[in-house]
Amino acid sequence: MGATVEEAVARIEFLVNNRRSVGSLIGPSGVGKSTVLRHCHNHPPVCAEVPNLQILRVSMMGLQAGELVHRLAGWLSGGLRADDYWADWKSVCDYFRAAQREDLHTVLLIDDTESCNAAAEADLCRLLSMNFPLTVIFSVETQLASAVSRSLIDRVELQVELPPWDYSQTTDYLMWVGRHLGRSEPIFSESAVQRIYQLSGGIVRRISQLSDLALVAAAVSQSNYVDAGCIDQVAWELPKSFSAA
Repeated sequence: MGATVEEAVARIEFLVNNRRSVGSLIGPSGVGKSTVLRHCHNHPPVCAEVPNLQILRVSMMGLQAGELVHRLAGWLSGGLRADDYWADWKSVCDYFRAAQREDLHTVLLIDDTESCNAAAEADLCRLLSMNFPLTVIFSVETQLASAVSRSLIDRVELQVELPPWDYSQTTDYLMWVGRHLGRSEPIFSESAVQRIYQLSGGIVRRISQLSDLALVAAAVSQSNYVDAGCIDQVAWELPKSFSAA
């Protein structure tokens, strides 16, 4: 939970606690958007303003027309699914009408929004057009943001940006790794931290992959710490974008 992650989670909690309708979580691939959504799903915000809350999480990757509504109907009805789209839609509407009376608020965390087809995105837009007690947070990869329609983007009330880590956050993470493994002194040398940051560009997934492989390599060679040479060695085992220059 570095500073950028804490800020992103706080903004998502603001949307939920104020019963806002739509927020977007945007950042490069591998920066931790799915992890943030998973964290919010596993640790729902608790506040007096929203005493009754349920959170659902779904990936839009590969979804076709009607599949989002079908899945939502199944979740909200306790696993009972209808045979066609309109029956699913009626089930969803019936649920939210009852939820309105019982002051039950639902949060839908949607990952990989840029990876669905236009028909699936239209289902999401239709869901958002209703006056349901619902907050939707959807993630978008920065490089593919243009794949998301304006009709969806224009509904966003708060955009939550998740940037790559800076050098300080990368250092803090690698120090945490050592403490987590029971090491009192740093495992990664200063030159190793610099090389990891240089090769990863602050992308969290790359930082994790490089540090994991380096720890294995250091253990095999019975080294007491990880240096820059070890990072360069393991970088060749990852895709070309990691390779040492």
